[in-house]
Amino acid sequence: MTSQDTTLDDVDFLAAQWRLRHDAGLAAPELATLRQWLAADTRHQLAWDALGRTDVLLASLPAQRVAAFSQPARAAGAPSSLRQRLRQLRLAATFPPRGTLAGGCLLLCALLAWPLASHLQQAGFQHDYSTVRGQFATQVLPDGSRIELDSGSAIDVALYRDRRSVRLLRGQAMFHVHADPERPFQVMAGAATATVLGTHFSVRHVGATTQVSVAQGTVRVDSENGAHAAVLQAGDTVSVTAQGVQALARVSAQAVGNWRAGRLDFEDATLAEALAEFQRYGDTNLVLDDPALAGLRLNGSFDAKLPAQFAAALPLALPVRLLHQDGKLHIVAR
Repeated sequence: MTSQDTTLDDVDFLAAQWRLRHDAGLAAPELATLRQWLAADTRHQLAWDALGRTDVLLASLPAQRVAAFSQPARAAGAPSSLRQRLRQLRLAATFPPRGTLAGGCLLLCALLAWPLASHLQQAGFQHDYSTVRGQFATQVLPDGSRIELDSGSAIDVALYRDRRSVRLLRGQAMFHVHADPERPFQVMAGAATATVLGTHFSVRHVGATTQVSVAQGTVRVDSENGAHAAVLQAGDTVSVTAQGVQALARVSAQAVGNWRAGRLDFEDATLAEALAEFQRYGDTNLVLDDPALAGLRLNGSFDAKLPAQFAAALPLALPVRLLHQDGKLHIVAR
């Protein structure tokens, strides 16, 4: 936004933001930046001086007026912009009996913090992305972060001034986060919240379980019940359910996100889990007739688009055989 494009409300908001930071204490480099901002436009100095005069007026406000201005809800027709609120405050403080300085400070906090918090809550970018079964997609966000979506997945993205937020509604996604210490990147999926500054990690949310695996960097994973949190490094993976964060496990960091290459990796997975995972990518024509076989365990890496190849390997690894019937491939006990 150029100086010519900046509105008076924008200037007042920036002045209020600087006032809050100034009152909290500024380091020498920040003071220099403030001086540069004040000198860049005469409107900046005017807005700053107006806030200074408001500080003086606040000290004389009576308690009743402090309470009125501190109400979170505004009546219909009340001023909505920061400029209007400042104008109303100055008018109210023109002929008041002397109040307390504490009341004035309370009002100053309410006056300045309200528009600042409201401004930070507005997303500068918001978009939904999804894929159908068998489809993969890559999305590059305005901040430079990149998200790779797996088959049958959906996410909501919202970028704010102070944070970046993604909600994984279903499926699986690989995140390549552009580092920004001022704006943490959060991924919420099921009962889990993963927070990073810049890294590469995969989040999977299928059913009631969310799994977070890290390829590079550090990721903090919290559960919605707040009972336990885990800090993951490269090669760490963790599962989160409604009961909380489970114990950390180790995986190959190079193998994190192998689904992007169309590979399905199973490590001590049940036969039922493996079949369900293949089904996420398309119709398999594989039928598991005997429920007693569902718990059989297997390991291996397979092509997601070749379920028949996976089925052909099953009799070599498990006590099962394949039976062709009604155009389906039935997995039965050997």
